[in-house]
Amino acid sequence: MKPKTTAKSNLKNGNRNGRPALPENEKQSIIRPTKFNQEQDAVLMENFHSSGLSCVSEYIRAVSLNPKIVPRLTEEELRIARTLSGFSNNFNQFVRLCHIHGLEAMAAEAEFYLGKFRSLFGKFNND
Repeated sequence: MKPKTTAKSNLKNGNRNGRPALPENEKQSIIRPTKFNQEQDAVLMENFHSSGLSCVSEYIRAVSLNPKIVPRLTEEELRIARTLSGFSNNFNQFVRLCHIHGLEAMAAEAEFYLGKFRSLFGKFNND
């Protein structure tokens, strides 16, 4: 009985396995070594982590070629944005119900949502 063979390499016919090569105009072949001391490296890594980019090289390239980088939202800002999105969905449903049942019938619920919006926007004013 013959042993089971695995897939053969494509190197014999000139093809390579794996990721295809990038076109010449997209290759990044020039290396610029840079040295940092401990404090500079700590600042670099802090800025890199707040940027949300995937690797330090990508961050350094972005900062040097386009010096205006806007950091991504913090966890607290993301939480507030999600909460605001949820409130806006609920508010849209509430307005639809107001059109159906009339605003007078929905007055108590209107006060509830108004209080929620005030507390959320109060957090923005405290920053």
